[in-house]
Amino acid sequence: MTKNSNSTFEVTPDFLEMTESQQDTSVKAFLAANPSAVTKPIEDGAIPPYLRRQSGKRFEINANLGSGILVATDFIKSATVLGGGHRDLSAALAGGYSRTSKFYGTSFVTLSVS
Repeated sequence: MTKNSNSTFEVTPDFLEMTESQQDTSVKAFLAANPSAVTKPIEDGAIPPYLRRQSGKRFEINANLGSGILVATDFIKSATVLGGGHRDLSAALAGGYSRTSKFYGTSFVTLSVS
């Protein structure tokens, strides 16, 4: 599960063991309780290493994650237009879209209330 400590979404071992659907539900619940949550990249200007290409829809979606926009409104809306959404946010928090990714378990962003 995840903990809400000082309004920061914490990626715990339980979160990493969840199914993708459970991860997305957990993230959605946090956003519902914290609509002013924003993402912050762990490293400024970094692009997630789990992306295979530095172009395309997933690249654009992940680039938006690193921009510090409001997640519940602005990010989800822009990601949906590109064909993404909560799954992309969960992947950035978990360190990849698949458990087989060598980066899985290493978050690309933090999710917190500013």
